[in-house]
Amino acid sequence: MVFIYASACSKTVQQIEPIAPAAQTAEVPSPSQGVEKVDLRGVEFRRDGSLGTDSDPILDSAVEMLKNKPSSTIYVDSFCDATGGKNLNQRLSDERAAAVASYLEQHGVPADHIVSRGFGASHFVASNATTSGRAQNRRIELVVEPAALPTPASADVERLTSR
Repeated sequence: MVFIYASACSKTVQQIEPIAPAAQTAEVPSPSQGVEKVDLRGVEFRRDGSLGTDSDPILDSAVEMLKNKPSSTIYVDSFCDATGGKNLNQRLSDERAAAVASYLEQHGVPADHIVSRGFGASHFVASNATTSGRAQNRRIELVVEPAALPTPASADVERLTSR
């Protein structure tokens, strides 16, 4: 997993080395499938669901990284903590994922490569019993899935049909 975040004081964007992935469910592709997961730490939202301006350096760093992966599919995954009702959390995560997807598109990532997914209050990475745990559970992750490479069988079919 790669973390991209901005310090609240300096606004510098830093990238941390990949770490071993935590347990995942079938809904989120696993890194063993050639998938890269990027945690956008520090992306914040206003009450109306729009992105906070302090999030720009983090998102700009993500855009630059994604420009080097032009044929990949980018899943923008949004998660909530366990406070609030199920419907509220689902709506919030849907809106937040859509806001980040829109930002990526507006800054040059092709829209047909972006899929926004709100997961609501699920896929927790920390305990919801503490303030810091809930803060960790409220997150945006990018799942970058490389374009499928042709298999030997599909390459053979392509050679036969191109004659």
